[in-house]
Order: sequence, then structure tokens, then C-alpha cells
Amino acid sequence: MKKFSLSLLVCAFLAVITNSAFAQLQMLRDAGTGNPVLSNPYPDVKGSPYWMEFETGSIIFSERDTANNLVIAFNAFNHTLVYQMDRELMAYGPGKINGFILGRDGNRQLYRSGYMVPGMGTNRFVEVLVDGEYTLVSHKFKKMVDDPGATYGSQRAKTFQNAEDLIVYKDGEAFIWRPRKKNLTGFFGDEGYKKINDLSNSYGLDLKEKSDVRRLIMLLNNGN
Repeated sequence: MKKFSLSLLVCAFLAVITNSAFAQLQMLRDAGTGNPVLSNPYPDVKGSPYWMEFETGSIIFSERDTANNLVIAFNAFNHTLVYQMDRELMAYGPGKINGFILGRDGNRQLYRSGYMVPGMGTNRFVEVLVDGEYTLVSHKFKKMVDDPGATYGSQRAKTFQNAEDLIVYKDGEAFIWRPRKKNLTGFFGDEGYKKINDLSNSYGLDLKEKSDVRRLIMLLNNGN
């Protein structure tokens, strides 16, 4: 009887896994599976176009449909989400999916599309750091620049360089974070600027540090 029960449990477990895998594959197919990409499309450029290397994550197709436990990476040079499928690499752009999640548990990073990035439009992925009355996102991207470490005679050598902008949203308006009085007053107003100064002094915040800017926005949302 115990062996029979154990067999039923194993079969049920395998059925759940199979159904889950089938559902996720169906979601990938419904979204067009993505465009095939080369494993290294820039062989002559030093560094990597990926913000981080491939890791376990999830692809968000809609608020109801998310494919989990996929091997994915964020190509921050052309702003695509790349995933591994049967030894091939496939890519989705911001117009094809709602976003993705890198990592798991306490190290999760949520990326969304559809945010208006000044000078870039909505066709970008951004990491959502704080969501609320004031929303804070990180717009990460890679630039291809001249390699400063190139040897003499290799002036055309290129390398990928990380870049990142913090952007604050409120009432449909976007503000690229610049911790100068003129910039802060223009977006937050005089009263808002005074509140930011008071909070930064009270909590010892460095408004040039990403973690402190995140804490500041959370404090503003909490009515401090």
C-alpha cells in the first residue's frame, strides 16, 4: 500500500512539472518565441553587452502570465531580454513582454517596460526600485566606447562601458535624478526641495548614492 501511494505521489509530481513546463513553453510560443541571437554578436569588442551573466529568472508576459525558472540575461546594449531555449538563444524586446525578474528570493531584481525614459521613449527596460506616489527606476544601459587600455596602434579597439540613470516619476512626469538645487527645485518645487534637504540631513543621506536615493524616495512616499 505504501509503495502504491508513493508511486501515485511521484506520478502526480511529474504530472505537475510536465504541465507547468508545457504551460511555460506555450507562453513562449504565444509571444513569438523571440528572435534568435548569436552567442557573441560583438567578437571584436572587449567586455560583454550583458549587464550580468546568465542566471535563473522569470519572464513576465502579462500580469497573469509569468514563465519561471528560465535561464536569462539582460542585454543592456540593445535592450533585449535573452533566454536559452534548446541550446539556442532567443531575445524579446520591450514591446513583446511586460518585463522580467533576475535572481530569486532576496536578490530579485524586477525590470519593467513601458516607462517613458527621457530622450529614449518607452522602448526600454528599467529596474523598478521604488513604486508609489514617487516611483524610482534605474535605467541601465551599455555604451560602446574606445578601449582606454588598447595598445599603441589599436585606436579602433572598442569596449563595453556600464552606464546608469536614476529616474523619478510623479503624476506622469519624469525626472532624471540630478542632486543639484536647480534640478531638484524644478521637479519637486521649493517645498519639496526643503523636505529633501531636511530628510537628507536627518538620516545622513548622500544624494549621489543610489541606495540613499532609494531610501529618500521611500521616505517621501511614507509621508516623512
